[in-house]
Amino acid sequence: MAVDRVVYPGHMSRRVLALCVVLASLALGAWAATPEAASDGGAPGSGVGAATAIDPPPTTSTTTTTTTTTTTTTTTAPPDPWETFVATVRPEIPVLETFDAPDGEPVTFEYAITNPTFFGNPLVLMITDRTPDDAWLKVQIPVRPNGTEAWIRGADVEISSHRYHAEVDVTRRRVRVWNGDHLIAETAAVVGRERTPTPLGRFYVNDLVPKAPTSAYGPYVLSLSGFSEALDSFNGGLPVIAIHGTNHPELVGQARSNGCIRIPNEVIEVLAETVPMGTPVDIVG
Repeated sequence: MAVDRVVYPGHMSRRVLALCVVLASLALGAWAATPEAASDGGAPGSGVGAATAIDPPPTTSTTTTTTTTTTTTTTTAPPDPWETFVATVRPEIPVLETFDAPDGEPVTFEYAITNPTFFGNPLVLMITDRTPDDAWLKVQIPVRPNGTEAWIRGADVEISSHRYHAEVDVTRRRVRVWNGDHLIAETAAVVGRERTPTPLGRFYVNDLVPKAPTSAYGPYVLSLSGFSEALDSFNGGLPVIAIHGTNHPELVGQARSNGCIRIPNEVIEVLAETVPMGTPVDIVG
């Protein structure tokens, strides 16, 4: 069986309830392996100013005053290592302007960065840096070459965050997806063949495209911000890399694709319902 585990955070749909029952024993192991964070309230305070009474001489009266000083320390929590900040372009911005630095010069690419996307979804970008006042944001741009970044105006977008992240290991031909420390899915996958390898690097999910369940892409396509580095075009368009389902599940675990990552349909259904846009995907090998 290609699917090792699918763990459901929070709610689940009726459509995947049956799958959850089948995989519950595997899912339990994934949840149980992650310890809950402990909150330490601190040790009880010790007594201050404890005194031993001494009888004074008959003609002398002595009063001793003890002052207790309380010190309050404020501790700032460290940043969440899994938190990713995402910029969703405002609907009134049809073409996103990009710059080489905050208040810098405009930069252009091989095509305009349009909003909404080709598939009609809001344009989403993964934030990689920002000015302290969020007036300017550095984002990964879904253009070639892979990993291209530029600065955009903070006023052009809405900022949100989440804790989802994924890894595609092309050597082991496996996909794993987490919400923070919690593994929610792990599966074998089809990856790129030798002449059209799956590109390595950090990308992010930037589009969700429903498809016919019996199509070559399965029921959903999770488009990524990366492109094939072996193909100039594909089917008359840009060679975009994506994670999607398959109509040939017997190939899962092999290197047989044109660069995309194919996973079982039951897993892509779960990811389509849970993984937010802007989720970082590290493709390693």
